[in-house]
Amino acid sequence: MSTLANPTRTRVLVLELVRGAVGGLLAGGVFLIVNMWFATSMNDPAKMPLLMMATIVQGKDAIADGSASVGVGLLVHGVLSVGFGVAFSLLAVRLRTNGSLALAGTSFGVVLYLVNFTVFASAVFTVFEDANQPFEFVAHVVFGLLLALAFFSSGARREDPVLAIADSESV
Repeated sequence: MSTLANPTRTRVLVLELVRGAVGGLLAGGVFLIVNMWFATSMNDPAKMPLLMMATIVQGKDAIADGSASVGVGLLVHGVLSVGFGVAFSLLAVRLRTNGSLALAGTSFGVVLYLVNFTVFASAVFTVFEDANQPFEFVAHVVFGLLLALAFFSSGARREDPVLAIADSESV
């Protein structure tokens, strides 16, 4: 029987997709705040990450010609964060432990960084070539880990504690 023919499995899948969307939005929010903080620490305006995101839709010259919009950048960032969260949810439903989930989240962040900065930035979105690469690498890994946290102890991992610390007598 297919997942779509089984209402219980369909409901679980929809809930996991929603969890991914919300988790992606929250992890993306933290990612954005950290990027805005970093921009100000480099004497750039806090809105610079949003203006850079706006160039994905408005074109590579949008910052230079003053047409880049904070609102467009926020929308692009939100849509991508939700999309990445939903994509991760399709992987997360297959993982059985919080540990494997944390590893998958870390790997997901690394893959996002590599695709965003080695493929897209150099080929299409050249404004991102100016970004601080070590910082962006860490920010993407943190995004993946925060996204993974949205799935901890859910689904097949329901009985897996979020944090398991053994006492010294049981070791």
